[in-house]
Amino acid sequence: MTRSLNCLPLIAGLLTAAAPAAQAASDCQPIFDAYAAMTKVPAVKKTVKTPGMAEPVELVMTSTALYSRVGAKDTWSKTPIDDEVRAVMKRGSPSPETVTDCRKVGARSLEGVAATAYEFAPAPTSGNAPGEKITVLIADKSGLPLVEAAAVAGTEAKLVYDGVTVPAP
Repeated sequence: MTRSLNCLPLIAGLLTAAAPAAQAASDCQPIFDAYAAMTKVPAVKKTVKTPGMAEPVELVMTSTALYSRVGAKDTWSKTPIDDEVRAVMKRGSPSPETVTDCRKVGARSLEGVAATAYEFAPAPTSGNAPGEKITVLIADKSGLPLVEAAAVAGTEAKLVYDGVTVPAP
């Protein structure tokens, strides 16, 4: 198994949790819709900064492959996205079964892009820190997630959709 496949728990953990619970459907639905929309873009680049790590983890996801590296000097690894990998990613994607305690935080802006911030709680079984809250900024115009931040862990992920170049491993 390649190193990049080991990044899948990181992706799932950053995106959401894995336990059902009651939530405010009106505040959760935009989160579900944003991550569903993300699966329809040709490519997304995700840069994850974690306290204690000298270099960020970079991921490029397409419909057929997941590319990853740690730091700009690392070489890219490629993991084909087959049905098994898609199932792992789907289990980590926000849905009524995986997201709890959704709350609309309010209007924000990121690099001139109007967005709305939402917060949700990952389940204890998700691998996140106890009491963790995930905040996601969703672009008002495109409906896509722009930034994800885990409050307790201090992890932040920035997502880019335009001008993404698929790496050559």
